[in-house]
Amino acid sequence: MSAFDTLDGIPGWNPRDDGIGLLNLVEIDTAEDTLRFGVGFDARFVDVNGMEWLGATILRVSSMPSALSGVAPEGDLSLSFFQDPDEPDFITSIMEDGPALVAGRPIRFYLQPLRTPEEMFAPTIAPVLVYTRIMRTLTAAASGAQGRTLKLTFEAWSEKRRQARRIRFDRAGHELLLGESNPSLEYRPTDMREDEKLF
Repeated sequence: MSAFDTLDGIPGWNPRDDGIGLLNLVEIDTAEDTLRFGVGFDARFVDVNGMEWLGATILRVSSMPSALSGVAPEGDLSLSFFQDPDEPDFITSIMEDGPALVAGRPIRFYLQPLRTPEEMFAPTIAPVLVYTRIMRTLTAAASGAQGRTLKLTFEAWSEKRRQARRIRFDRAGHELLLGESNPSLEYRPTDMREDEKLF
């Protein structure tokens, strides 16, 4: 299932039409407040429910890989910017309480369908929830004199794979999967050694 499957059934929505667009929206549920952002555009967007989303091109969302090759599955939302030397240090203020405010709380990703360019300013469709994940950590990094990056990590789509029970390919495992036993699996090879040729 793709993210676009969640858009099926919206009246008047056809992704092949001219003027059609999508906004990527992210909602961060902290212990103190709910923060709403638009990813990849600089604008203030107000949806049909009256919720305000602050767009920022400096905001990036990573791809979410599978749990393969020993890599723990996770995604991240990052904000990269230059610190104004005449202003209070933004990273310091965020990192005082920020990690405790987001750890273990949900982050939600939405798609906002736009039938016409004018709907950027007067939308007629509510944002569509694509998926919800759980936030993990908030970290900060510095590059150069004023370059700063905040990174918020969250579980990836394949998070539950590491909790899956291993099923052996034997009679019991076959019965668990299909509801009936397969007696022939009793004679399956149990190792790769070939001390004696069968044929």
